[in-house]
Amino acid sequence: MTKAWLEQLEGWHDFYVIVGSAAAGLTGLMFVVVSLGPKVISGRGSSGVRGFVTPTVVFFTTVLVMSTVMAIPALSLKMLRVILCIGGLGALIYLVWIRSHKQWRESQLDRLDWCWYIGLPFLSYLSIVANAIVMGLNATVGLAMLGGTVILLLVIGIRNAWDLVLWMAQQTKD
Repeated sequence: MTKAWLEQLEGWHDFYVIVGSAAAGLTGLMFVVVSLGPKVISGRGSSGVRGFVTPTVVFFTTVLVMSTVMAIPALSLKMLRVILCIGGLGALIYLVWIRSHKQWRESQLDRLDWCWYIGLPFLSYLSIVANAIVMGLNATVGLAMLGGTVILLLVIGIRNAWDLVLWMAQQTKD
């Protein structure tokens, strides 16, 4: 393990502490939101929960796990690349498995919702795999790209959580 790699990784420490803490807090808030609206959630059915609510928690959890991995002392570049590839591919499989696209069509949501619930998450997880490849060529660029991907996942989660809260508020008024 090279000293230069460890110094680069150390330079990202505070960034990952901040985004990881934000993701942990937002994950907890999602649990609060879901517990406050169980009638709305249960009325939607398990496929709606699996297609919209759970992925939002998964986006926050991905940021939390990535932040934790990036804080591992003396993490080798090779090991990080393996973890990123496995995690990114696993998340892509998850996105296909939950059938969000089918839920989007059945719910007759607009294209903007497709971008936030399906398109951008897919692009983010694909980016994680690409980051692992780029890190093998240039660790500095790969780390910067990974930081951008983590921020994108956090923003996706925040936007989708807000969208779900607004949707739940509208359902309780009826």
